[in-house]
Amino acid sequence: MRKNQDLLRCWEYFHCHKNKCPAHKSDNEKCWLISGTHCYNAIRGTWIEKMEVCLKCRVYENNFDSKDWKSTILLISEQFSNYKKRTENDSRTLKESKKKLQEFKTTSSYLLKELDKKSREVKEERNNLEVKVTERTKELEHLHYELIRSSKMATVGRFSAGIAHEINNPLGAVLYYTRKILTGPEIKKQNRDDLDLILKGLIRIENIVKQILSYTGYRKTDLQPSNINHILKDAIVFIPHKQNNKMITLNLAPEETLPPVILNSSQIQQVFINIINNAIDSIGSDGKLEIETFYENEMITITFKDTGNGMDKGVLEKVFDPFFTTKDVGKGTGLGLFICYNILQLYNGSIDIKSKRGEGTEVTISLPAPNGNNE
Repeated sequence: MRKNQDLLRCWEYFHCHKNKCPAHKSDNEKCWLISGTHCYNAIRGTWIEKMEVCLKCRVYENNFDSKDWKSTILLISEQFSNYKKRTENDSRTLKESKKKLQEFKTTSSYLLKELDKKSREVKEERNNLEVKVTERTKELEHLHYELIRSSKMATVGRFSAGIAHEINNPLGAVLYYTRKILTGPEIKKQNRDDLDLILKGLIRIENIVKQILSYTGYRKTDLQPSNINHILKDAIVFIPHKQNNKMITLNLAPEETLPPVILNSSQIQQVFINIINNAIDSIGSDGKLEIETFYENEMITITFKDTGNGMDKGVLEKVFDPFFTTKDVGKGTGLGLFICYNILQLYNGSIDIKSKRGEGTEVTISLPAPNGNNE
């Protein structure tokens, strides 16, 4: 048996200053059995991970005793057992990882296929949506335009009703007393002349108010089954004077099987006359006006296509406004299309105008005739 003084202490032999090493300043000379030592480039692993270095170490060669085999073998056995368990755990983890990886690959492949399918569907849906949005935008723009137009008409109607109540009564009283004053013999000539001017102005105001009220005061009266083609032909009879000294061709292409419609033919005739007169004024001295009627989906449609000057967008947006006109002073009141719109509203009809500057104008009128009879 060797004496302790023959044994080497690794920290003394190597002049080690690694204070955190478990073998440093230790009385255990069998440092190779200590795990986590810091020798030889900081070996901190288990014994099995550092034994190759320890077996070549001068301290091990000097201190190893045959009696140490048992403890060394026990340590090796324990280390190998732990290493085996760790390896088995790592193997199971690896197998599970491989399994999950395979599942992930399968799932990923499926998801990629589904993603590609969904991507194509989304692309197709997006294209369809763009078409639908464009179509819906046009519909909303048309509805917005119709709403504004209807709002304008309703505003004018309320305005006219207000005029009837707020102006007519005091105006009648002023007219009465003005006429009464003028009958007095004591009125001086200058005062009488002034009163005459006042009376003329009041009469003019009275006529304007009556005129405005008449434009918005249409009612359904004298309703009878009427043939749209006959009303059109009668309207055309009233306009030859508009064509004097003009080379205008007027073509009428009626559908002979139009069903009768319950309405006031005089009111609808006024609509047709206004539109035809506008077309002739727009055409000027030379051009063509085509009028067509047809029946489809329980609606009677009348179209007026002229080769006149047409209108730009700014004018087209205002054509139904009361008192708006592009004609010279004294040649138009700006109430024609406004009257047409209000008359057609009585019969749930509609009027639509398409026009471009220099390309003529197309006016489309639609009147409902369900089951061949508009009641």
